[in-house]
Amino acid sequence: MDNYQKYSKCIVRSVNHIFKNFLNDNDITEVYETQAMENDPQVAVEIDGTISGEIVINLPVKTLDLITKKFINRSDTKTIRKHHGDVAGELANLITGTFANQLQYADHVIQLAPPEFNEDPIAIKALYDNINLSFRSSFGGFDIDLYYKYKG
Repeated sequence: MDNYQKYSKCIVRSVNHIFKNFLNDNDITEVYETQAMENDPQVAVEIDGTISGEIVINLPVKTLDLITKKFINRSDTKTIRKHHGDVAGELANLITGTFANQLQYADHVIQLAPPEFNEDPIAIKALYDNINLSFRSSFGGFDIDLYYKYKG
C-alpha cells in the first residue's frame, strides 16, 4: 500500500471514529465531490516529526453551525457563531489526534500544534504531497486536506 492510500485510510478511519463515537453520527460517509467553498471557515493543525505538514479541515458555515450546536447544546445563532473557532478547533484536535495515534503503528513519531481557526500556517504548499478527502454527515459536508512531506 502506498503512502497516499495509507494516509487516506487513516484519515477516513479517524473521521469515522470521531463522528460515530463522539457525535453519534452514523451517516458519516466519504464522498467524491468537494463539499466546501474556498471562503468557508477552516481549521488547520500543523504536523511535525517524521513527516511534517498540516491537516486542514474546511467546514461550510451550515455544517459548522450544526456541529457547534451539538457541542454547546445551544440554538441561538449569535452564541453558535461566537463558538465556531472553539468547536472547529476541538473537532480538529479529535480528528488529528486519532490520525496521529494511528501513524504510530506505521513507525511515525509526530507532534501536533494547536489548531488555528481561519489561519493557514503553511502558505506555500507546492513543496508538499497532498491528499484531499470529502465527507458528508448528518451535520452536512466538509473537506479534509493533508499536506505532508518526509523529513530527512
